[in-house]
Amino acid sequence: MITLRLNHQQHDFLRTVADRDAHLGDVGDLVRAALADASVHENRATPAPTSGPSDRTGEILQPGTGKAFEVAAGQVLRIEQIEGHQCVDLNVFNRADGRERLHVGRTRGMQGLHPGPGDVLWSNAPWERPIMAITGGTATTDTQFPFCSRLIYSAFFGLRDRTNCQEIQNEAQREYGLDPWDLHESLNLFMHTAPGPDGEPVILRNVARPGDHIEFVALIDVLAVPNVCGDDLSNCSNFGVRPVRVTITPGGPADAERARAAYDRSVVLGLPSPREYPGARPLQRDPGYVAAFPHLPLHPADVAVEVSAEHLDRFARARNTDLYGDDEAAALRDIVLSWAIDRLGAFAGNAWP
Repeated sequence: MITLRLNHQQHDFLRTVADRDAHLGDVGDLVRAALADASVHENRATPAPTSGPSDRTGEILQPGTGKAFEVAAGQVLRIEQIEGHQCVDLNVFNRADGRERLHVGRTRGMQGLHPGPGDVLWSNAPWERPIMAITGGTATTDTQFPFCSRLIYSAFFGLRDRTNCQEIQNEAQREYGLDPWDLHESLNLFMHTAPGPDGEPVILRNVARPGDHIEFVALIDVLAVPNVCGDDLSNCSNFGVRPVRVTITPGGPADAERARAAYDRSVVLGLPSPREYPGARPLQRDPGYVAAFPHLPLHPADVAVEVSAEHLDRFARARNTDLYGDDEAAALRDIVLSWAIDRLGAFAGNAWP
């Protein structure tokens, strides 16, 4: 017997795959087929966490949620892994004028595909200026992939009504009067991407460990809106959703120095003279706001599956211990969901019901 630990929306996905495959009777058949096909993984020594989980207080963002934080110029925003392996989407707005916000495309063009310490985040036209500086941390970042949304799950998986970054972000920013059409492309934090065999970017398994983090210094007063990516069907967060910690602290002299160095490096040729644009839209918190994130709560939906000794041996040789250590549940979930998603390719030419 082996137990596959899932949430209810992952279970619904596996049921969908099993129902569409004449060779699979139920989820148990799918698990056994996935184990039979699993490739032996060449495990290496499990890397130690970059830094252990911190004892900071801050605010814990639960899976499927996000939060808008006021960050004054000079303050430090820190986003940190608690359990590891969790992608976070980040939107940023000018608190004095919500029309100015992070422009991921301009940031990519000015700072590269994977901004890190010493780089800045750029705002949209007509402002086009640095609004936050990345001053420290161990996080991987990505500027290439769009946020997950209802469209993605419908088009690629035939699924409806499940956690996704677009709707999480819309709800979190609603606290400050921002509408769904105010959402912008997110900066992807703790997302690990690289060129694939054909040169196109691909999302690799998430390598973030407990304690991994990224720190930003606000260069103007901003509203920063991180959300816990709701994608539990890809490498993005290694087929799971986990909490993260957010803290805001006063910046010290060292933070100011690093922020200034990043700013100076990014605008070495100078910037146009700042201008005021009529119709500013200050962002203010709605005191009556009550969070109402869609598609929650996520219910456990464990599946106990009868397997043979051969299946157990295959799992022991295939499980990715260099990534998951002794967390057998996460390793099994990776094997099974990866197999099911690959299996879905066989139905690519068929319309979803």
